[in-house]
Order: sequence, then structure tokens, then C-alpha cells
Amino acid sequence: MVVDTRTWEQTFQELIREAKPWTTWTLKLDGNLQLDCPAQGWKQYQQRAFGWFRCSSCQRSWASAQVQILCHTYGKHWTSQGQVRVRVFGQRCQKCSWSQYETPEFSSGSTTRILNNLVQHILEKYYRNGMRKSSEMPVILEVPLDGSHDTANCEACTLGVCGQGLKSYMTKPSRSPLCHLNIRSSSPGTGVYIPNPAKNQSAGAKGAKGSEYEKLGPSDGSDPLVIYVTILLLVLMVVKCFTSE
Repeated sequence: MVVDTRTWEQTFQELIREAKPWTTWTLKLDGNLQLDCPAQGWKQYQQRAFGWFRCSSCQRSWASAQVQILCHTYGKHWTSQGQVRVRVFGQRCQKCSWSQYETPEFSSGSTTRILNNLVQHILEKYYRNGMRKSSEMPVILEVPLDGSHDTANCEACTLGVCGQGLKSYMTKPSRSPLCHLNIRSSSPGTGVYIPNPAKNQSAGAKGAKGSEYEKLGPSDGSDPLVIYVTILLLVLMVVKCFTSE
């Protein structure tokens, strides 16, 4: 199963233009998005949804109300334009030993709910100064579900994106090294600044050398006890000289 990209784009355009007729926003699916790692100037939004999966090996199908969806958004107020990147996380089949992560399929109602929540996020962050007029539409179960969330076969859980996975594993994976880079461009994948290791090592060596000099240098003040003992020894030596004469 695959996400119907054309339907998503069309539905998103209808919803955003209904709220803001003069704005132009684009939506694209991006399987490389990472949690808490948006490009400079971008905002992050995350939600979960109800979706259907089918194993490409055994053709087994299952439903889940824990399908995680990660969105990165970027808007320009002065041009009324914006971009959205969306990543939909998959799940693996419980029965197959070497199963791959399958992409979910969404009903029209679930798709509308996902995109409506996304549009409300855009309106809140870019046009209402953080004010939200309506609450997020909750997940609606399309069929009864038994058992708990299968964290072992959830892609979002293994990457620390799924809230259920975080509760189960109690640990959060470290962020990608790319998150620590200084991204100078508003567009993802461009303008990445990588620090110069040689320059950092040189600066570190210089700092270490300066610290060594500080340790080897003379102290600012003298110990009074040392001065007292020195004077006492001198006095004793003088007294001894006079006594011997």
C-alpha cells in the first residue's frame, strides 16, 4: 500500500485555500524527515492517525490507530507562500520474520482529518500569532482494535517518534548528527555548514596550552606561614653566630 500523494495534495490545497484564498502552499512527502530536526526557519508538527497496512510478503492486513505523521512547515508572510514536508511512518508484519516496513493506506475521512489538523497548525503558527480557533480533530477508530500498540514492529517507535514507543522503551534515541549542524538555508538539504575539525583542534590545543601556562606560572600571593618560618630561621642563624663568637 502507498499513500495517494495526488489525493493528499489536492485535499490539502482545497482546505488551505478555503481558509486563506490568496495563499499558495505546497505539500510533498519526504521519507527523510527527522524528529526535532527541522531546517532553519521551519516549524515541526506531529500527529497520529488511523490507517491500514498490508504485508507485501504474506498479504496479511491489519489496522492501527497509532500511525505517526511528522510534518515540517515553512511559511513566508510577505509572499503568502509556504511549503510542507510530510513523513508517514510504517509498520511491519508480526507474522513474517524478515518483513519490511509497510506504508499505510488511509480512508478519505482519515485523510481529511490529518490534513485539516495540518491546516489548523499552519493557520495558528503563521496567520494567528499562535492563536488556535478550533481543537485538533481526534483519531476515529474505523474498526474495533484489540490489544496494545505493537511497538516492536512500529517504525516510529524504533526511531523515538511514537509516544507509545517512548513509554515502552523509556529511552529516547539520540538526535541525528545533522541536527547539530548550523543550517543556513531555509530549504532542506542546502546550505549546510560543517565545522572545520582542524580549526577546532587548533583552537583546543591553544586553549590547553594557555591553561598549562597558568598552572606553571607563579602564584599571585605568598603564604604567610612560609615567610614566618624563613624569618625565624634567619634569626636563629644570627643568634648562633653571636653565641659562637
